[in-house]
Amino acid sequence: MFRYAPFSFSILFFIVFAVLAPFFFPWSVSVFLGIIAAYFFPPIALLIGGLLEVLYYPGSGVPFFLFGGVAVTLGIIAVQQFIKTRIM
Repeated sequence: MFRYAPFSFSILFFIVFAVLAPFFFPWSVSVFLGIIAAYFFPPIALLIGGLLEVLYYPGSGVPFFLFGGVAVTLGIIAVQQFIKTRIM
């Protein structure tokens, strides 16, 4: 279903940086970096959403970060499919 080009080292470095960002930066910066990294590899938004959910669990029982990760992942996949369709 997905066909990704091989990652350059800079994109791979940015994806790893976005995954490690929740440990060093506030959640808002981590979400921003996750959205940018999701453009290159969409499932990373789901991973970062789950990681933020584990780190910032509010105790309310509603996984907002995980839902946000799912929404960003699906949104980025839709945008990439739309762009691929328009270019081809």
